[in-house]
Amino acid sequence: MKKKIAGMIAVLLVATAGAASAEQRAGAFTLSPFVGGYTFDGVQSLETRPTYGLRLGYDITKNLGVEATFGYVNSKSTGNPKSIAGANNVNVYNYRLEGIYNFMPQSKLVPFVAFGAGGSSITNMANKSHQGNNNDATADAGAGIKYFLSEDVALRADTRAIMSFHGSPAFQIRSTDYWINYEYTLGLQFQFGGKKAVVAKVVEPPPPAPKAVEPAPAPAPVPVAVDGVVGAWSDWSSCSAPCGSGTQTRTRPVVTQPANGGTALPTLSESQSCNPQACMEEEKVNLLIEFDFNKAVIKKEFYPNVDAIGNFMKKNSKMKITLEGWTDSIGSDKYNKKLSQKRADAVKAYLVDKFKIDAARITAVGNGKSVKYDNKNAAGRYKNRRVEMNQTVMVEKK
Repeated sequence: MKKKIAGMIAVLLVATAGAASAEQRAGAFTLSPFVGGYTFDGVQSLETRPTYGLRLGYDITKNLGVEATFGYVNSKSTGNPKSIAGANNVNVYNYRLEGIYNFMPQSKLVPFVAFGAGGSSITNMANKSHQGNNNDATADAGAGIKYFLSEDVALRADTRAIMSFHGSPAFQIRSTDYWINYEYTLGLQFQFGGKKAVVAKVVEPPPPAPKAVEPAPAPAPVPVAVDGVVGAWSDWSSCSAPCGSGTQTRTRPVVTQPANGGTALPTLSESQSCNPQACMEEEKVNLLIEFDFNKAVIKKEFYPNVDAIGNFMKKNSKMKITLEGWTDSIGSDKYNKKLSQKRADAVKAYLVDKFKIDAARITAVGNGKSVKYDNKNAAGRYKNRRVEMNQTVMVEKK
């Protein structure tokens, strides 16, 4: 055992020779030889003895990993040598699969917990008359700590409580018995592969460039008399008024060098009339046409009203209007709705046919019955039978 411990110390010294940067790495495989002690349940009548073994692991993430453990213990009986439990020389083989959870996986010091299950085989090798085997299922829990000596090597300490379940073991006292053993080990963990942390490369700045030697200044040239030079015309400025008629002015610069004795030329400019955008103003436009009962024909007496709208629209080519048709309260809603639409359409057709107004500029709407005037008397009903337009339009300011 002393030789094995000395060998582990030598490996430890070699591992610490490199730079100590450390962390658990996702995707890394681990190999962990260990040595320690193994204490048996008192019922087993076996001495506490050294244990040796190997752990093989894989880190799924930095925090979570799985690990297979294989261990061996050579113990001796503390009981009656005439019974199987009293055998003088016993070999114990432990094997289990554990889940490992690492805390602070990016630090050099990484504590962890472990939970797992497996089996234990105990072989009695005292003599031929007392040979026997005992194979049990086990469950274990424990904890440990890793201290990284370099990015791939860590010093590791583990402890486990191992519960052994058995039906008819060689060392059984009662069929309901179970054993609790304890394992405590020290070893090294070697990491292979995985995603290593990217260390930013420090790029040293280049040495400063040698300072250029400035040449001696050239002697100042002797001034020469130069007359002014006429430049190009500038762009026209905007009209002086935002709308309506106005005058705009343009100028052309003159380059002169009077300091050199030349003749300075005067600034030249010229003006020009401009035609800015027409000024607009609001104007109210109204139309009222009344109809006979159950009719959709424009009466001649209202032609001047419609003509005034037609002439106004021709003069203002962007103007759009909406004509609204109405009826009195006599008749059904459906019939009056249709009649009011016919009246609005009749006025629209008059404007389109006579004044060649684009139909898209006129909207005709039939609103049906009107209650604007009293429908209980003939005068009120007559006023309700109408097409009207009341709107404000933008026209060119005169």
